[in-house]
Amino acid sequence: MGKKNKKKRPWSGYLEYLAVLCLVRFVSLLSYKLASDIGGLLGRITYFGDARHRHVTLKNLQRAFPERGAKSITLIARKAFENIGRSAGEFIYIATRRPQVLLPSLYEWVTIEGRTNLDKAAERGKGVIYLTAHFGNWELLGLALGANGYPLNVIVRPLDNPRIDRLLTSFRSITGAMMVPKKGALKEILKRLRNGEGLGILIDQNTSRDEGVFVDFFGYPAATSKGLALMGIKTETPVLPILLIREGKYKHRLVYGQEIPIHKSGDTGRDVVLNTGNFTQVVESYIRRYPEQWFWMHQRWKTRPIETEGKLEVRS
Repeated sequence: MGKKNKKKRPWSGYLEYLAVLCLVRFVSLLSYKLASDIGGLLGRITYFGDARHRHVTLKNLQRAFPERGAKSITLIARKAFENIGRSAGEFIYIATRRPQVLLPSLYEWVTIEGRTNLDKAAERGKGVIYLTAHFGNWELLGLALGANGYPLNVIVRPLDNPRIDRLLTSFRSITGAMMVPKKGALKEILKRLRNGEGLGILIDQNTSRDEGVFVDFFGYPAATSKGLALMGIKTETPVLPILLIREGKYKHRLVYGQEIPIHKSGDTGRDVVLNTGNFTQVVESYIRRYPEQWFWMHQRWKTRPIETEGKLEVRS
């Protein structure tokens, strides 16, 4: 007999929501440092308990840093898991503060570098595209960007559990950022860019051949979303790399990088590949400097180019 499809019980989603809500309430009662430390501890425990993601992390690190020994790779992997845990604790703590203390709490732990780069780009009146990644505490980055004085939009895929999705959206939006569902987002986003607003795009995840192009990432072809490049070419909106770098256990540095020029030759296919490659190299440069702060648990090189007659066929 074939394996029967197991349907999710109606109440299981509610129990998941209650578990998350209890965790949120618990963390909100802690101090910022204790929330970060407990999150870091849970991250370290997860490293040992989650064999599947530990294996993916170690495999990715070995591919990206073949020159490093096993001890160095293992240490980076453990720190990467710890960073995820700390980031979750810190994000929950900040996002559950009362409105009058939220921003002081946020900027007590976050310093800003390169703000003039953002102001200069915004002066052009075409909006700003923030190039970022699953790096450092990216959820805390969203809160900081939402409070930077320019309206922020983020394209998201709704979670399968609608209750948890609404809770997370309420946290992500607490400093003014707007969450735009991925399905049918293009028209709305173009309108908001024309209004001078900002758009945050994470460009470091694997995608399908149809939705992406293959560009170099740590020496290997990686399927990467072409949406940012297409949008930059079409709208001429300035693209700025924005990352939140963890410094020590608790502090963070929000870096507004210099604008990345958009290459336009008239050959859209080639331009998309070239610009996407440039964006990816900027992200890689930060990961190389702070490897323990990237999300190595993701199968970044899962989609592979098609091999034809011994050669790699790269679809754009």
